[in-house]
Amino acid sequence: MSDYKDTNFFFAGTVINGKDYTNDFVENNEWRLGWVGQEDNDQYQLMRTYYDQMKEGDYLILKSTYTRKNDLPFYNPNNKSASVMRIKAVGVVKENLEDGHTIRVEWIRDHRSTMKEWYFYTSRVAVWKLDTDYYLSNHLIDFTLNDVEQDYTIFLYDEYWKNQFYNEEQFQEYVSSQQKAKFDKQFGWIDFYQEFADKLRPYSSNRTKLIEKVTDAYSRSGMTLPKMEKDYNTIDIDPFTIFAFFNKGIKDENRIRIIRELKEEFSVTASVPETFDGIPVVNNMMATFYGFIGDRDEYDIDNLWSIFNAALDYADNDTEESKREFIKRFNTAINQKYVKWKLTMGLYWIRPKAFINLDARNREFISIDKNMDSDFINRFVPINKVPSATEYIAMIKTAQSSMKSGNYKFKSFPELSYHAWISHNKYIEVRSDPETTTEVPLEEAELSEYAGKLVSSKNIILRGAPGTGKTYLARNIAAEVVSAGRVKSFEDLDEIPQNNIEFIQFHPSYDYTDFVEGFRPTIDEETGEMRYEIIPGIFKNFVTRAASRQHTGEKFVFIIDEINRGEISKIFGELFFAIDPGYRGKKGAVKTQYSPINDVNKVLYVPDNVYIIGTMNDIDRSVESFDFAMRRRFRFIEVTAGSQLGILSGQIDDYDGAATRLIRLNNAISEVEGLNSHYHIGPSYFLKLNDIDNDFELLWQDSLEPLLEEYVRGFFDEASILSDLKAAYDGLPQEIDYED
Repeated sequence: MSDYKDTNFFFAGTVINGKDYTNDFVENNEWRLGWVGQEDNDQYQLMRTYYDQMKEGDYLILKSTYTRKNDLPFYNPNNKSASVMRIKAVGVVKENLEDGHTIRVEWIRDHRSTMKEWYFYTSRVAVWKLDTDYYLSNHLIDFTLNDVEQDYTIFLYDEYWKNQFYNEEQFQEYVSSQQKAKFDKQFGWIDFYQEFADKLRPYSSNRTKLIEKVTDAYSRSGMTLPKMEKDYNTIDIDPFTIFAFFNKGIKDENRIRIIRELKEEFSVTASVPETFDGIPVVNNMMATFYGFIGDRDEYDIDNLWSIFNAALDYADNDTEESKREFIKRFNTAINQKYVKWKLTMGLYWIRPKAFINLDARNREFISIDKNMDSDFINRFVPINKVPSATEYIAMIKTAQSSMKSGNYKFKSFPELSYHAWISHNKYIEVRSDPETTTEVPLEEAELSEYAGKLVSSKNIILRGAPGTGKTYLARNIAAEVVSAGRVKSFEDLDEIPQNNIEFIQFHPSYDYTDFVEGFRPTIDEETGEMRYEIIPGIFKNFVTRAASRQHTGEKFVFIIDEINRGEISKIFGELFFAIDPGYRGKKGAVKTQYSPINDVNKVLYVPDNVYIIGTMNDIDRSVESFDFAMRRRFRFIEVTAGSQLGILSGQIDDYDGAATRLIRLNNAISEVEGLNSHYHIGPSYFLKLNDIDNDFELLWQDSLEPLLEEYVRGFFDEASILSDLKAAYDGLPQEIDYED
């Protein structure tokens, strides 16, 4: 609530001694606190504290609060009562008369004749001073001042209110209904587009009449009909081009004008869309799907009608016959001039839920492994050539399966297309904003010490005691590098640059086929038979994507958590050479184990825009097996417990107490014969205080003591060591005098 940082909000009652004074207050530009002559009343004294805080510029809102269980504006299957607060008037305090009762008010909104009601987050006290730091207050203020509609899901998704109104099955019904309502509102255009496609279909054999009707609709809309032939003498047209004419770079208001007249001309029953989220648009100069006369073959437009009809049949009735016809017509049309990728856009327009749009934005979006599962990425990425019909169908099925099984924000092609558009625009804003974009090379950007070391060394390993926040630090370093120093925290990084960071964790069973490439079983779409194919691993996919983006200046960071827990030589294989900072790029290209012997072009290299961060615990028993060939290719940076105390700041209530105990305990650990800074306790352990009500004793018993017992197991005076470490933790005097 930064806009109202110095402003108070008082929601005040209007009843004094049983009489409602709402009209008096509004008409006399004032508000009064009751209890005149009863100033000794305890309730008055409590309300007086709020009265005394009211100052010029504060907001005073007249309200009444009650409960209701009938005709609630949300799903209420069990007829439960909800708390309601009616907003009667909104005013700004002009003067506090300081008489203990009267406030002068300028009323800016009068809701006496309407039922402006707010649910759930209410108060029945005579004067309620809103806590503007509480997240729900934001919504109440927007509702009160800006007439923003209340979002009931914010409350009904909360455990407290959810359990009051629903059992689990009822809640799932509510969630489903809300998701459908949201989808229907945002993607209302789908109904119109699909019905309009159906209305065009009968004109396949009467295109002269179709041209006449489209021309009439544009004439009534006041919009200029786009050029359909070089000499403006239109003799033929295809259905995709008609869609393209109102799905190009024009204002939404003009698009609506055109659609309104097309609705009238073709008797479409679906409503005229108000929003166009998730709709791809064509280039204004290349709107037609065909070449003009003299630049197209005789049957080009016929072929477009054939794929249009076949697509509608296949989308509405997926049979072997409709599939065969679709494949035949698709493969014919896709090879015509002025079609290519545009055909997938046209198919998406006429049946958005059935066909995936493969315009440039979508191709880039679905090529990122955070937006599609590994099955889709391994089979279809990079998407650098127009697919055949069989490939396109396989891509559709695999994408649908990925969206269904994955935890993505999108579950349908329209939602996917919308998120691709949002992500693209965010990325453009970041790269074009003069306040956030810099021409300074990454090597000269203002970076933290750690990020600077990564840039200069290409590969670093963060080593240190357990709990020192190495993983957290690695992600923040990565955020700095991919944003050229503009962002210091991974959490503050936008979605697009986040996609330039990959995170994995090594473990003993991790191997070359997971990391680089290897044979994997796949199912043939046509025959249903299983076969083995060479599938790229996560690192190969990552460096391939990074190499394709070098021209943009983008940087990519690959994080390997617990890098020492894997068998390094087995995982990296010949990439020992390729990741060397001195052999980045094509000069360090290597042939992988599965590269064809006679194909000199099948090589793999790590591009110069890739940076690698590993993390490892110093006391992990697997450190000693860390490959020496890898050691000299990484810069090792120690992360001490003391240097990372900052991760506790703002995260726990008693920062000073936690920092003091950590420092005392680590000093005591360093004094123990056989232990050193590698065995220090990292600050991450103290983040657990949030879950145990800041109980330092419980933190010791459950988290710290068991770890320290492992450290000193087998020491001669194990019990005394633990006792003294506990004394240091508690700030008690101890005498460390251990025997060997």
